[in-house]
Amino acid sequence: MDRSLPVSMPALVRKLLRLDRRSWQDLLAAQAALLSAQWKLRTRPIGEFAIRAPLGRADASGDAERARAIAVAVTRAARHGLFRPYCLVRAVALREMLVANGVQGSSIRIGVRREQGAFQAHAWVRWGEVILGDVPEHVASFTEVDDLRVVSRR
Repeated sequence: MDRSLPVSMPALVRKLLRLDRRSWQDLLAAQAALLSAQWKLRTRPIGEFAIRAPLGRADASGDAERARAIAVAVTRAARHGLFRPYCLVRAVALREMLVANGVQGSSIRIGVRREQGAFQAHAWVRWGEVILGDVPEHVASFTEVDDLRVVSRR
């Protein structure tokens, strides 16, 4: 029996059908984590999620391959899942999944920039010296903000 996929099938579906069991589990867990993070960000002050830890902390530990797999799952769920979450929702979900999987020492970073006169902000996850779930060149275009604990909803 020929197990090849039809050429007309969309690339995304072909990729999903090729995922192994662990990747499927990660993808479903990532979708749940994104939904949870979305809810948390609606009910808590934003600054609660972005307290900056020192760069390159010695307590960054865990399996690097696992950390990357989790980041891929969150990215996939964010791009192709139930909704298109903002960067802070993605960062909160990723960090929570890392902690749940024994990857310690990650932190949510917030950065700002002005582009063509417009103020922009962005959130990402840093684990030791590694940026997870984002493109380092994109992150480098933002100036990190040290502490957002004073930010709250009115």
